[in-house]
Amino acid sequence: MPLIRSTQHLPAFEEIRRNAHRELGDVEDLLRSDWAPGAGPTFDQVEALSQARQCIALAKQALDRAARS
Repeated sequence: MPLIRSTQHLPAFEEIRRNAHRELGDVEDLLRSDWAPGAGPTFDQVEALSQARQCIALAKQALDRAARS
């Protein structure tokens, strides 16, 4: 259960947006990782990873748009 914070300690939207953007970048890096020989993704998993990377790119673009709004 998340801790309840007073509103004076809540982060600003821009801080949350920046953190989310950075963490999405971290996820992108993880998905580009190398796997141990013989433990790599199957064809279906490669397709799913590709879709996940596309979704991450779209999410980062949306966060960029939010920064300009």
